[in-house]
Formats: sequence, C-alpha cells, structure tokens
Amino acid sequence: MVTAQKRFTVDFLTKELRVNNGEVPQYYVENSHEAIIATEEFEAVQEEMARRKELGRAYSDKAFHSKIICGDCGGFYGRKVWHSTDEYKSVIFQCNLKFKNMKRCATPTLTEDEIKQSFLVAYNDLMGNRSTVLADCELIRQTLCDTTTLDAEMQQEQDEMIVVSELMQAHIKKNASVAQSQEAYALEAGRIENRYNTAFEHYIALETEKEKRMRKNKEISTFITTLKKQPLTVPEWNERLWITLLDTATIQQDGSIVFRFKSGKEIIA
Repeated sequence: MVTAQKRFTVDFLTKELRVNNGEVPQYYVENSHEAIIATEEFEAVQEEMARRKELGRAYSDKAFHSKIICGDCGGFYGRKVWHSTDEYKSVIFQCNLKFKNMKRCATPTLTEDEIKQSFLVAYNDLMGNRSTVLADCELIRQTLCDTTTLDAEMQQEQDEMIVVSELMQAHIKKNASVAQSQEAYALEAGRIENRYNTAFEHYIALETEKEKRMRKNKEISTFITTLKKQPLTVPEWNERLWITLLDTATIQQDGSIVFRFKSGKEIIA
C-alpha cells in the first residue's frame, strides 16, 4: 500500500512542491507494486515481535533471540563470546542462567553451526510428512482457535454488566428520594458493585483468551501458507524458515534439541 499525493504542486509554472498537510486529498493505493517480502513472512515477523513483547523480551533482529530455551531451568540461551581478544575467539550459545541458579544447569553450550545443522535435520524431517502436518494444522486451526463459545460468553457478561449498571442507577436514585438506612444502602451498593466487578473481570479474561486464539489462528494460517511454498528438503541454513516456522528450540542435557514448530509439532534432532 502506498499513499498518493504526499506532496502537491503549489504553482504549475514554477513547479514548486509543498508537503501535503491536508490542503489536497490523499489516497491509499493498495497492491500498487510487488511486496519486498511475502505477506506471510511479514506477518510471521510481526507475530514474533508480539511474542517477544509478551515475554517481556526486548526486540532484537537476531534470529536466535528468545527462541532457544534451556531444558533444565527454562531460561533463554544467549550469545557469548569466548577469548574475544585473542586468536582463539569463538562464539557460543549457553543458558543465560547457567551460573546464576543454586544448581548449575547441565545443558551444554552449542555453536551457531550446531544449532543451524540440527534445525535443518528437523525441518527436513517435518517436510517428509508435509501433507499430514498440513492436515493436522488445519484441524487445530478449526478447533483450538475457534472463538464462537467465547463470543457468546462475552456477550452474556456484557449483558450482565448493563443490567447491573441499571440496578446501581436505580439504587442511587431510590436513596436520593426515599429515606433509608445508609448502612443498608452501602451494603447493597457494595453487593451490586461486586457483582459488576465479577462480570467485568470474567469478560476481560474471556477477551484475553479470544485475542490469544486469534493470534494462534493467524500464526497457524501463516505457517500453513509458508509450508506449502517451501521445498521438501533444504541443504543449507535459511533464516526465514527459522523465523516463520519455528516457535522454540529447547536444548536437552545430551545436546539434542527439541524443535517446536508453530503448528505444535515437535521434532528432536
């Protein structure tokens, strides 16, 4: 999508241009040119950014950031540089909490190449059963991501909040026109308020769950679209596949890695 008429000609004789701050209409033009990256790849990156934000992790353009997990403590693996100032310099990945817990994690350090090679093994294994994986994904999308029941429950809670709000208004109006015990008034007002808060809190919980399912639905849809376009085997590292298809990679004590793809499928390599 592009915006037309960001600038306009003030004088057609002098050809003077000026930034358009509303003097003339602007228009959004969709599909005006081919996208730099595929839509599903863009969506996958946005979802990954949202996932990291939800985890409380700062944004990073590093592919491994917030993806690799320690199988011992559940902490994230981070990039470390050994012998940074001499000829033996090397880059490894290890649990960020390895030396911070009372009990040291027994998961090993791994090189970037080891992680990449293991991912390729897992990916090629996944693609060996692509049709089955796609069928499972579609079933998951239709069942676990459905929000019909949630929508109905949310509507019930909205109706409840409207009813309770009207009760409170009537209660206040009655107190203003009829002499009554203020202690009894306060008790009843508290009961009505608690009833409203219960409905409101349940509504928020339902809304959060709905947003979670909608994100998962979008994530799986992107996964399905991406998977259909990929070759059955990949001989070398592909960062886009890592970002668009993989959820997490959990390192085990023996050095094996459990790759959990966004479809929910887990493969050990």
